[in-house]
Amino acid sequence: MKDKISIIVPTYNRAQVIARSINSILTQTYENFELLILDDGSTDDTRNVIERFEDERIRYIRLKDNSGASHARNVGIQMATCEYIAFQDSDDVWLPEKLEKQMQKMVHASEKVGLVYCRMNGKGRNGEKVVCPERWIDKEKLEGNILFLLLRENVIGTPTMLFRKKCLEQAGGFNESLKCIEDWELVLRIAEFWEIEFVEDILVEVYQSEHSVSENINGYLEARCYMISKYWKLMAQENVLDGIIRELLILSHKCGFYQETKKLLLKAIKE
Repeated sequence: MKDKISIIVPTYNRAQVIARSINSILTQTYENFELLILDDGSTDDTRNVIERFEDERIRYIRLKDNSGASHARNVGIQMATCEYIAFQDSDDVWLPEKLEKQMQKMVHASEKVGLVYCRMNGKGRNGEKVVCPERWIDKEKLEGNILFLLLRENVIGTPTMLFRKKCLEQAGGFNESLKCIEDWELVLRIAEFWEIEFVEDILVEVYQSEHSVSENINGYLEARCYMISKYWKLMAQENVLDGIIRELLILSHKCGFYQETKKLLLKAIKE
């Protein structure tokens, strides 16, 4: 019998797209899983769309209040019954062999490995095709102890993640105070204590839905400053701190948040 996986999908008012995401999960070649759908207080037809699926592996959990995707994911982690946990977003699509290929990697990995991820494919803000991680990055830099890579850039998206549950529990789950890139911040905490493995194939198709958190520039800047407050000494040690600060100040100036970001950066480096 194959090891069972808990798949966690948070959703909020995604009635128009969530069926596509659910179908991509139910058609996985790796079939031994439970699917926990955390409805974060939707006011549209989300529940009815989900209940049309007649599959005993689906568990629909309705949350009382809209508290954000990180809270919903953390509730899902607490409710998960399996040793392994994967995350999917309600507007994205898994390719059919996504779980199969990741579990092949996971079950043969050392106990030091807490996370297996893969490439994802989507569109950037200008409509151009984007692959993450980019293909030019050497594979050996994308797995093992990759903390220093992650200090510089985000290469692991939420729908690409497959965890050992004990790894997530040790890390404490998602930081619910962050409004953006909470997946990046979580993986940084994971990378401090666990090794990470990588499947080279593109196994996730990412879509930009209206009001997606990835469009929240102010939240992104605040989260990056928070991450700098935790890791600025390591960033300085790797000679990347100045470049990261410069990049954030340029972005904040373009978006009208320069003074706010400058204050957050000054506070971050003093802490």
